[in-house]
Amino acid sequence: MPSPQKSLSVVCRPCILVICLLWSLAATGCGTDLKQFYFGDLFGKGSSTIDQNAEQLAMEGMEKMKEKDYDDALKAFRKLKEQYPYSKYAILAELKLGDAHFQEREYGEAALAYEEFARLHPRNEVIPYVLYQIGMSHFLSFTTIDRDQGETQQAMEAFQRVIQAFPETQYAKKAQEQMFECQKRLVAHELYVGEFYFKQGRYRSAKERLEKISRAYPDAVRELGYEQSVREMMEVSDQELNKGEVKPSIWSRIGF
Repeated sequence: MPSPQKSLSVVCRPCILVICLLWSLAATGCGTDLKQFYFGDLFGKGSSTIDQNAEQLAMEGMEKMKEKDYDDALKAFRKLKEQYPYSKYAILAELKLGDAHFQEREYGEAALAYEEFARLHPRNEVIPYVLYQIGMSHFLSFTTIDRDQGETQQAMEAFQRVIQAFPETQYAKKAQEQMFECQKRLVAHELYVGEFYFKQGRYRSAKERLEKISRAYPDAVRELGYEQSVREMMEVSDQELNKGEVKPSIWSRIGF
């Protein structure tokens, strides 16, 4: 019969591994809410070989995340997801793939990974975080104000999902702040286009852009200090439009 001390040692070794993994999880920014979900039954009667191997990959991936070695973290989580898809750790891998891509500034891949997680696990307790990260992935894909603002629009949609579905969470508050940043980007873009039309003498098109941002995002216009510029261009546009359409001369109409 084994001694009590020896039995205690055998029990404690897996406990220490689990504690280390939980600590790593918290240290990498996922929060403590995931602990019970992923590891609540880990102290049950034994684990299969598959779970043991999956646990090793999970620990490796989390350690690499802590070390900011995101490339190797991605490798570990991909291997975990592909080789042990039915392990309790597979869901952790799905989430951390998004986090690793995000930390590597691979925002397109991060958004896809987070979207997949949200699709597969719509009721998971970390969905507010995941939706917020989807928004941030699109938000950080921004290039310049003269380009199409599709990424900004997608970011706003994701942030709006957080605000509407999880209004009491910390991520709803953060999403609200990021929504305002998105609005400022849209205002800057629309003003850029409006100024282009204005300089080209296309006053109707310029006015439409300027009215749009004044009506939809007045706080963002004010925050960016664009109120006077917008007002002056709209006044000139109105004056020019009130003159009426200038008919082309006879010479223009016959091709000269």
